[in-house]
Amino acid sequence: MSEMAPPDETRTVQDALEQQVTTRGDQPFLHDTDETLTYTGLNRDGNAIANSLVSQGIDSGDHVCLYLYNSLEYVATYLALAKIGAIVVPIDTRFTGDTLRYVLSNADADTVVVDSKTRAEYEAVRTDLSDGRTEYILGAETADHPYRDFGTLLDGDTTTAPNRAVAETDTLAVIYVQRHAAEQPTGVMLPHYSYVNTGWEACENLFGFSEDDRLFTTLPLYSVFTFQLGIMGALLAGSEFVVGDPFDPDVFWDRVRTHDATILLYLGRMLSVLSNQAASDGEDNPVEMAIGHGFGFGTDKALIETVETQFDLTVLEGYGVTQTATVATYNTPEEQKIGSAGKPGSYVEVAIVDDADRPVPTGESGEIVIRPTRPNTMMQGYANDPEAAMEVCRNQWIHTGDIGYMDDDGYLHFVASEDNSIYRGRIAGRISALEIESVIDRQPAVARSAVVGVEGTRGGEEIKAVVVPETDATVNPVDICRHCERQLPYLKVPRYIEVREELPRGPSGSVQKKTLEEQPVSTAWDRESGYELSR
Repeated sequence: MSEMAPPDETRTVQDALEQQVTTRGDQPFLHDTDETLTYTGLNRDGNAIANSLVSQGIDSGDHVCLYLYNSLEYVATYLALAKIGAIVVPIDTRFTGDTLRYVLSNADADTVVVDSKTRAEYEAVRTDLSDGRTEYILGAETADHPYRDFGTLLDGDTTTAPNRAVAETDTLAVIYVQRHAAEQPTGVMLPHYSYVNTGWEACENLFGFSEDDRLFTTLPLYSVFTFQLGIMGALLAGSEFVVGDPFDPDVFWDRVRTHDATILLYLGRMLSVLSNQAASDGEDNPVEMAIGHGFGFGTDKALIETVETQFDLTVLEGYGVTQTATVATYNTPEEQKIGSAGKPGSYVEVAIVDDADRPVPTGESGEIVIRPTRPNTMMQGYANDPEAAMEVCRNQWIHTGDIGYMDDDGYLHFVASEDNSIYRGRIAGRISALEIESVIDRQPAVARSAVVGVEGTRGGEEIKAVVVPETDATVNPVDICRHCERQLPYLKVPRYIEVREELPRGPSGSVQKKTLEEQPVSTAWDRESGYELSR
């Protein structure tokens, strides 16, 4: 593994793009379902959009919100704003209602870009926002709207970028994330160099991307993982990148084969869903590596081994948060421990600490804290919220709020996130609700599950699982319990299991676990009412 930092001449996103235009110009770089952009084509569109925005009054430091689904125009606009020195605010398309209203107000954007899919949600809060924004729409089919046509931005000068000085320390993006389910999102400020550095780490130090690779993802471009590790990793390596439509397991492998993808980017339980399909769906696929953030649970070991055999590829799990520019630890092709989240990157220090921020012994769980050894590679702070930044960045560490431990070989093991842990008592400690969900979700009849802790009588919480069946499927709580027994230790097997048609969700689309915690267990099946564990 190389441990070289990005070269001195590559300090900003603009530097990286211009260098590839010089060396690879007419080679294809970016694809979607219908269109391809070469390196030169992407730079041309970026220049046009940048010059048009400057002519409309956008300048360095101005905020531009992108409330869009995936498209080539999304990437071109992102890079155009990097050329200007403006600040991109990529908005999670799951944000609606009060959450969307809050983010748009907090971002104080000079310009907002929406598309035909997000227009209705934007218009539902638009009148509650302050005046003075310039608004563009992408892909509108009629002129019956108050927006400017995004297409006019492509009429700008394509030959040169605006004459703006952009430094590696300048903020490129403010990415709104919800640190806690009950709180409004907070805007993580990330500098230009963090994009270059994460992309370089991915292509050179972790995964060895090459010009022969084609990265494919269905993940949204508002995710820092998709843009920094994916787009920037491919750009710096001279690879190609395919922007896919939202994840649909029924057509996923057809899309992979159509684009001849060699590398997949995934998040969460995508692998579990794909593994539940017929093995033949993934036969003869060209993929060599699947790179993502799952959870790094020990119980994921069997899933990953199955996926690797089933689809003849290597799965590389990692850990990171937006505040660390999406990378902290990763398994690599040379150093892989399945069931772990890998080792720290070349510029990252990771520690496990107690409540007083003192390191705990190897193998003992505590909070995962992270800091860079290379400047300008992680968060600069929280937009309009210095108090939150002081809370998170204590004692020279970024505090993730996640629980994990380091093993004797230096691999990180993820245990639970702060909002997804269940306290099982003084001896057992905290366990991960997400780990239990990952096991339940692998039951073929289950579409989605949510696991929470409810009040117990023995000094800890009991486990309650709420399960939503697949369409036309029948789920029996006893079958779910038996499924968990086979794959989880006793202290992680749910006591209460409830079958529902849907889960309660908030404006961002996230499951409202607080609601599930507060609801009585009297309507749920109880393992201790006549059922005996088979162990």
